[in-house]
Amino acid sequence: MTVRQGAAAVRVAPTVVLVAVGLIVLTAGPATAGPVELTAAVCPEAPPGVEAFADQVTAWVKWGVLALIGIAAVVSLGSVLVGRMFSHPHASRYGAMGIAVVVMVAITYTVILVILGSITGSGCT
Repeated sequence: MTVRQGAAAVRVAPTVVLVAVGLIVLTAGPATAGPVELTAAVCPEAPPGVEAFADQVTAWVKWGVLALIGIAAVVSLGSVLVGRMFSHPHASRYGAMGIAVVVMVAITYTVILVILGSITGSGCT
């Protein structure tokens, strides 16, 4: 074996070991630990007399945020339109960014509603 071949063998050895260990890990059987189920022992429930008020405030907030999303979308589209009509690139750029922000806020709004519904939903699941 020459010096070159010996140096190449030394460089290849860690790769061979790594591949062998990877194959051993991938062919090993499944773990023996069983799944753990975590369930809440207490269901979330509004205090007596507060549920109607909480529902009303939640409905107002939902409609208010939805109205703000709609207004922001109209203003952003108007900004893009005005920027195109009057050759004002900053207005068009800010309008396009506004549309992107409105889309992200609408997605976030939907996700937050699902999260709130799962926290304060009716009964335990």
